Amino acid sequence: MMNCFKIIFYTLFFSASYINAMEIKQTTYAYWGKPDVELFYITPKKIDKDTKLLFVIHGNSRNAEDYISAWLPYVKNKNVILVAPRFDKRNFRYFFLLESANSSGVINIDSNDYINTSISSFFNFFKSKFSLSTNKYMMFGHSAGAQFVHRYMLFGNDQRISNTVIANAGWYTFLNGANFPYGINNSPIDISETNLRWFMSNRSSLLIGSNDISLENVNSSKGARNQGGTRVDRANNYFNVLIDIAEKENIPLRWTYKVIDGVGHDYKEMTAEAANILLQNINSFD
Repeated sequence: MMNCFKIIFYTLFFSASYINAMEIKQTTYAYWGKPDVELFYITPKKIDKDTKLLFVIHGNSRNAEDYISAWLPYVKNKNVILVAPRFDKRNFRYFFLLESANSSGVINIDSNDYINTSISSFFNFFKSKFSLSTNKYMMFGHSAGAQFVHRYMLFGNDQRISNTVIANAGWYTFLNGANFPYGINNSPIDISETNLRWFMSNRSSLLIGSNDISLENVNSSKGARNQGGTRVDRANNYFNVLIDIAEKENIPLRWTYKVIDGVGHDYKEMTAEAANILLQNINSFD
């Protein structure tokens, strides 16, 4: 019995020690004509031809380091680089709209402000920095970060995204019926038919916590209210519209939708769900 206890204790101690040893590094991205962005990142034990890359997008609290820290238990033996950009509020107040509009729907006519190529640029940076072989990357976003991720897929025109998890978004850019940013009509950023089809047929998981029904800090503009009363309603309506369009346009829909029972507006709980989805095919170290 004592030997068994020692083995369990050593295993727990070793695991905790390794997680603590995983250093969150930080670099400033300044290689573009926009304000600097702080990039927090974690690297695996070793980087080789099989190393993958996953971007973690924070919510409106801009706590990128907390978001990437929540992933530590899930990547401790995985061959993946995690990157969490921090879009600070002073320079990127409406990052979740790619700086193309504000929360009330007023469009920003200065396209130089748009950040619809940001993640692509960050990916190129890390691919070069670590001589990565992969030509694909994954994305996870929660709350405002989830808004960022689905809009980035729509308007970023970077089809190197292999898989995404969009969790607890407050509101969406629908693919029918409404003017931008609530829908794609009259968008300041062109969406080609090819990219629209790719958006729907790429692997994405739309997650919503069943208890994420508080109206506090939820966009209450008319355009957002038209999408549903709560985050749960809006997520369900968004997915149903995707299904309708896919059937009408004969587009293969590779999105999945899941309500996470008993979970509210909690990025840590959603990280656990996202890790199960995004890390399942990532190689583990012995």
